[in-house]
Formats: sequence, structure tokens, C-alpha cells
Amino acid sequence: MTAFDFQVTWADLDSNAHLKNSRYLDYAAQARFLFLAEAGFTPQAFAEVKMGPVVFEDRVEYRKELRLLQHFSVGMKVSALTEDGAKFTMVNEVLNPKGELCARVVTSAAWFSLETRKVTAPPPGLKAAMEAAERTEDFRWL
Repeated sequence: MTAFDFQVTWADLDSNAHLKNSRYLDYAAQARFLFLAEAGFTPQAFAEVKMGPVVFEDRVEYRKELRLLQHFSVGMKVSALTEDGAKFTMVNEVLNPKGELCARVVTSAAWFSLETRKVTAPPPGLKAAMEAAERTEDFRWL
């Protein structure tokens, strides 16, 4: 699984002194953008093609807490794609240093044209990057 490393900051904490729920979504999104940047789709590249991702649904399953200064990784896999690459589902797994699952984030999304304001197929390079990404065991075509 493609994974990126992070550390819990003071600003990440809730009143229970652990990573607040909204930050799991933030770190999942950051991992997705780091993956895309490594594949050549930086914020500038998205601006040039006048498109970006639009999220339809985020689902989070919480398993173990993360606390201040704790290191963790966020992995990313693709679990579903349409044939044209316009719509997709990604799974992010948040793991503590012991490799224990802290949370799983499932995101259903699509590529969104900033000109037409509609869901659109991605350019060939982005489609290829999504198709080449590691897939979940239960991957399916939409």
C-alpha cells in the first residue's frame, strides 16, 4: 500500500486528548494529494487542466486512538473506478507505528471540471495513475 507518514500535532487534538475525527479526513485527503503529486498531478497540474476532485461521500471507521506527538501512516488504495476514470473510490488506512489499524476512511469521489462544473473523465496521465495505483482486494469496476 502506498503510505505517507505524519505526526499528531497539538492542533489535531479534541477534548479527549486524541486525534479529533475531522483530522482523519484531513490526513486522508493529504495522503491522496501526495499520491497524486508523486504521479505528476501537482496543484499546478490540476490548475492547468482546470479540474479537481469532488467528494460525494466519506465514511470513517474508528478503531484505535492516536495521541499527541504519536507517529502514524496513512495508506491509500483504489477500491473502485469507472471505465472512463471519471468516478472512483479510495480507501485510506491510518496505522499506528505497531501497524495497528486506527481508522479506515472510504471516499467516493469524481473528477470535476472547473469550467463546465460537471463530473468529467480525467486526462490520460491522471487516468493511468489511478489505474496503476494499488487496488484493494475487493476492487470493482463501477
